[in-house]
Amino acid sequence: MKKIFSTLLLLVLIISCSNQSGTAIVMDDDELTLNAKKLLKSYVDNDFTLWEELFSDDCEVRFNNIVTDKTNLIAGIKQDHILFETMVTSDEYAHTNYFNNGQVWTNHWFVNTTTGNYTKKTTSARAHTDLKWEDGKVVIFQVYYDPAFQINEANAMSLATN
Repeated sequence: MKKIFSTLLLLVLIISCSNQSGTAIVMDDDELTLNAKKLLKSYVDNDFTLWEELFSDDCEVRFNNIVTDKTNLIAGIKQDHILFETMVTSDEYAHTNYFNNGQVWTNHWFVNTTTGNYTKKTTSARAHTDLKWEDGKVVIFQVYYDPAFQINEANAMSLATN
């Protein structure tokens, strides 16, 4: 019995030592992190050339867990430049995780401050995005923030144009 227990213990130790834990190399000055920051700047500048270039054609977009695609994403964020007279980003931080399983994700946080074209209200909203990269292209783009300020501005635009 003692021999069986010793053998089982040794087997458990060998298996546990051979399993790699979920580790990653985290970088904040690499090309992918810098590209995520460039995407945000180009959004504010109303230039979506880089978005067209870096997002794969079949990119899955998850906006607060609502799934859409690249075409609808770009059309939607272009609309922000109709809704808002000013857009400023601040408190920006991003890093890219290079996981040992081969997955590469950039995490990006920032505050977006806008002034409405129709309400003239200034609102700040904290946002978080995740970008999954494959072969230098974004294949999954996740966006999380409270869109209430956009909904309010879209409603004001609707009232003003009807």
